[in-house]
Amino acid sequence: MSSYVRIIREHMRQQPSPTWTELPLAGERLSEIILFGHGKDADVMVELLDGRQFVLGLGGTLRVHGCPGLETEVTRWDDRSLVIRYFGQNLKVAAVQLGVPDQADAEKLATDVQEWLATNGVDHLLWGVSIEIEVVPILEAAD
Repeated sequence: MSSYVRIIREHMRQQPSPTWTELPLAGERLSEIILFGHGKDADVMVELLDGRQFVLGLGGTLRVHGCPGLETEVTRWDDRSLVIRYFGQNLKVAAVQLGVPDQADAEKLATDVQEWLATNGVDHLLWGVSIEIEVVPILEAAD
């Protein structure tokens, strides 16, 4: 029996590149990023230190570009689901990009994202997207 990890690696390399749009959260202080779910249903939450929570349906890949101080924790939730947390002290969001497959309407996504941001993430963004998040340390000013 072959390992699932060996089998899926080839599939992962063959995924098409999505069209990217910027989510304007750069500079916001980060509380944590949480991925919850399984292969058919997974959500990503970006929680800011001020308590705002932005939940996105994962329709492709999640990439978190980290830095020193960013920790990762993986927890088995049930028979099918995992919780993956990215967290740490004195971190901020450098960039968040949302990607949709080529066949999706990028203008419609941009409009829906603006409406979603206007609610501070309270409403649901009804898109399954790929997500790239870059996290950087907050540099304290030297005295």
